Amino acid sequence: MRVKTAKPTSEVENVARRKLRLGWIGSGFVGQVAHLYNFSEIPDVEIVALAELRPKLGRQVADRLGIQVLYPNHTELLAAEHSLDAVVAIVRREHTASVALDVLRSGVSLLTEKPMAPTVSQAKGLVGAAVDSNVLYSNGFMRRHDDGVRKAKNIFDELTDSGEIGQPVFFRSYCFGGGDYCNISGDIQTDEPPPRHRILPIAPDWIPCELEKEYERFLNVFVHDINLIRFITGECPDVDHVQYQPASGSVGLEFRDFPGVFEFAHLDTDQYWEEGFEIVFSKGRLKVELAPAFLRNQPARVEITKELSSIDSLSAFPKSGWTWAFRNQALAFVENVLVGSQPIASGEDSVNDLKIVESIWKKIV
Repeated sequence: MRVKTAKPTSEVENVARRKLRLGWIGSGFVGQVAHLYNFSEIPDVEIVALAELRPKLGRQVADRLGIQVLYPNHTELLAAEHSLDAVVAIVRREHTASVALDVLRSGVSLLTEKPMAPTVSQAKGLVGAAVDSNVLYSNGFMRRHDDGVRKAKNIFDELTDSGEIGQPVFFRSYCFGGGDYCNISGDIQTDEPPPRHRILPIAPDWIPCELEKEYERFLNVFVHDINLIRFITGECPDVDHVQYQPASGSVGLEFRDFPGVFEFAHLDTDQYWEEGFEIVFSKGRLKVELAPAFLRNQPARVEITKELSSIDSLSAFPKSGWTWAFRNQALAFVENVLVGSQPIASGEDSVNDLKIVESIWKKIV
C-alpha cells in the first residue's frame, strides 16, 4: 500500500492542530465502550456523522456524543459526506468485510475491528481496494498497542540480538477465554434487535456447513493471539499439527529456529480469562500476561528471568504506566491519518493472520 512520507516535526505539529473529520459506522456495545469512548475524548477528533441500522440506538448515541448528523446506513453516509478524513467501522463481524469494502472503494481511510474478513480471499480484496484508492487501512489488533506488549517486543529483540540469556528455544502462546468484559458499562441499549443478516460467507467454502460457526468463533477470539505471535517474533510460523475439540485444542508451530505451541479453550464463565505468551531461552525466559481486553488501564505484565550463575537467577518485572490498549490504538490511528504514517496493524499485514488460521483449519477438517 502506498503511504505518504512522514512530514517534518514542525509540519506535523501544524497538521495536528486541525481536527480529524471522522465518520462513524456502527454503535453497538463494543463500538461504544471500546472505540467511541476513546475517540470522543481525543481533542484532535471531530466525529461528524454516524451511521447506525437501529434508529433509536443511533439517535441516542448521536445525542450523547453531540454527533450532528445521523444516517440509517453506511451507504448513505458515504454518499453524502465528502470531506471525511477517515472512517471507523465497528460493526458485527459478519458485516465487517462488506462494509469495509464499500468504505475503501469510496476512497476514505479506514479502521475496523478484527477479524478484517473471514477468508483470505475476502481479505486480499480489501487490501486491493485500499491500494487502488491509495488510502490507509488499519485493523483493530489493539494488543499491538498495549504498552506492556510493546515493551516485551523490544525486550525480545534486544535479548535475541545480545544473546544475554542465550537464544530462544521454545515459544508458547495461550488463551483460555471466558468473558473479558470485566463488568464494563456505560453503553446505551435499546430494545431493537442487532442486525444479523448475512452478506458475505462467514467461512471458506471448504469448511463444512456444520463447522462454519465454530470456525467463526475460533477466528473471532483467537486471531488476536495469532496476530500477536507474529508481532512478537517477526515471523509467520508454519502450522505443524493441530489437536482440536469443539471448545479447546492446541496448535503446533514451527518458527525458523525453534518450535512453539498455541493452546486455546473457550470457557463458559465470566470470572476467568487467562491469556499470554512466554519465550524460553537457553538461559532464561520472557513471560507476558495479558489483562482481559476490556479491563481499562491494565497493560500487560512482563517478567524476565535471567540466569546469574549455576546456582542463582534473577526475575525482573519491567512495568508500564496505567494505560489502555484501546485508547493507544485510537491515538495511533489519528496520528497515522494526520501524518500519513503506516499503522502497525495494517490490513496488508493482517492477511497473514487469516493465512495461518486457514492453515490450522485445513488440518482440522
